[in-house]
Amino acid sequence: MPSDIRPIPYSPTAPTALLIEQPEPIATTASQMSDLAEAAGSLRTRVKYMQEDIGELHQRTLFIAWEKRTTRRGKEAPANLLEALGDLGFAWRDIARMLHVSVPAVQKWRRAGGVTGENRRRIAALLALCDEIADRYHIQEIASWFEMPITSTAPITPIDLYSVGKTDLVFDHASGHVDSEQILTAYDPQWREHFRSDFEVYLEVDGQMSIRPKGA
Repeated sequence: MPSDIRPIPYSPTAPTALLIEQPEPIATTASQMSDLAEAAGSLRTRVKYMQEDIGELHQRTLFIAWEKRTTRRGKEAPANLLEALGDLGFAWRDIARMLHVSVPAVQKWRRAGGVTGENRRRIAALLALCDEIADRYHIQEIASWFEMPITSTAPITPIDLYSVGKTDLVFDHASGHVDSEQILTAYDPQWREHFRSDFEVYLEVDGQMSIRPKGA
């Protein structure tokens, strides 16, 4: 018989429920609470590092897939690659900006060629990136998606991210796995100050939208 259950002498008047004495509840001591808090904190730390490892693995696999698409696209003529980007809806100024060249240079490549190997790869990489995120994340009209601000609180777009080499943030934004404000902070830690506005939009009594200083 278990040591914590003790029989009670039988009495004809004793209720059946009292025939077995129930063990007293064990109070949680301060040391036990401390141990529990320590275990919970350790678990949170392990989960944090695990999330970071998974995020890094995801990024590596995305970049490998992008690299393979770039190699395939690089077999096409540069003029055809540029036309494909134009057909997607990109403005030539945005293409030039993301390729780190001038608009006249892009126009020259379209007409007469003469693209260096490095620039050919840049063109192929941009088109391959569009292929990858459109196919993987089902983004339609990819050019307008690149032009769309990441959040309504700042005018930063995926074009801005890609133009400064933050392709990892473009992937994060496309996947939706990272909060928009985290992406903006990784791009520019001071973005809130840079894009803070002293004005607000409000609805007039006549139903028209207007602008006024905040707090007015």
